[in-house]
Amino acid sequence: MEYKTILLPVAMTKKKSAQIEDILNDMAKEGWELVSLQAQQSMGGTDGNLAVFKRNT
Repeated sequence: MEYKTILLPVAMTKKKSAQIEDILNDMAKEGWELVSLQAQQSMGGTDGNLAVFKRNT
C-alpha cells in the first residue's frame, strides 16, 4: 500500500471547485483513492484541505 498527501485549495468559487474536481479526477486516473479530507485552519480561517490518498503498489 502506498499513501500520498496533497493540500487542496478552499472551494470558495465555482472555478476553485472545478479545479479541485480536476485534481481528484487526475489522482483517480493514476490509481489513487481518496481516504480522508481534513480542513487545515490557522488564525481562525481555513487555509486549505489536506487530502490523503492510497493505492495498491
